Amino acid sequence: MGRKRKILVGMSGGVDSSIAVHLLQKADYNVTGVTFRLADRYLAGSAKQLHVAERAARVCQQFGIEHIVADHSADFDSCVVRYFADAYFKGFTPNPCVQCNRELKWRAMGRLADELGIPFIATGHYARIKDRREKHLLLKGKDALKDQSYFLWRLSPDDLARTVFPLGELQKSEVVRIAEELGLEQARQPESQDVCFIPEEDYKTFLEKHFAERVHAVGEGDFIDMQGRVIGRHGGFYRFTVGQRKGLGIAQGEPVYVRAIYPESNTVQVGTRMESEDLGCVVTDCNWISVPAPQENLECTAKVRYRNKGVAARIEPLGSGKFHLFFREPVHAVTPGQSAVFYDKDVLIGGGIIQPNGQKG
Repeated sequence: MGRKRKILVGMSGGVDSSIAVHLLQKADYNVTGVTFRLADRYLAGSAKQLHVAERAARVCQQFGIEHIVADHSADFDSCVVRYFADAYFKGFTPNPCVQCNRELKWRAMGRLADELGIPFIATGHYARIKDRREKHLLLKGKDALKDQSYFLWRLSPDDLARTVFPLGELQKSEVVRIAEELGLEQARQPESQDVCFIPEEDYKTFLEKHFAERVHAVGEGDFIDMQGRVIGRHGGFYRFTVGQRKGLGIAQGEPVYVRAIYPESNTVQVGTRMESEDLGCVVTDCNWISVPAPQENLECTAKVRYRNKGVAARIEPLGSGKFHLFFREPVHAVTPGQSAVFYDKDVLIGGGIIQPNGQKG
């Protein structure tokens, strides 16, 4: 019998990473688990994410594998939390999970794996990697409702070459069933959908608590309509995101949505649902996984948010690393700071960061 392949698995203590360990052991890997301490100081007094390392340790003990705990809270602050706050104070709506996956989790796991002489790394993400013509392609997970490839568009070919996604071919219901058969307590745990470092998903309170000076410097500002007329006051542009409808406190006779945010004047523009639709946007900071950066127009399916089924689109290069994304049908709430991710059927081509549309009423 040959030596088992070594693999390092990111462990959260939840059902997905737990079953990832189980499946890797069944596939004859020699598994080591690692849990990163990232956001502990932001969660004091909150039930959210507490005892993650302890839960992960119990899982590793149950499967008879080594468990490592590594403190990356300083890296998390500088790489993810600072990025998150900076984006909001520029009028963007960031996606911290995308940032964390590439800039922290994969890099930290890769460095640790290298130190331990472990060639492979794995997570419990619902995504797939396929080899095709000497390329490692990132594909959607088989479970369309759980597919998490959207959050992984920043990964590099080198990342894909050493990564394994054990859950990519499974439905979430199958994962839960396996956990129940194994008697794991994780099978009964509710699934978290929130940003890991923000209690109760209240990002405004988070910014006001941890970035009070920057909040104070913003002050109050105006709501304007699509013609530029002042129609109300607000408590600061950072409190809003493009596409938002609830919590505006504006009576216009019909529902209105945030259309654009202008940090330089502390102004928030609102419009009707139709006025909040776009046929295109500019994307920058792109990462191309399965194709070179396009030099000519490229057809794709684009997703402009995670819970978005995708829309037929055309990518047009503008030069200097910028691309114009044209939608084949109007898309509501194309939000600056969010990720636009491009697919060819199930294959993730690449992605970029949505920029403001530059129009002001």
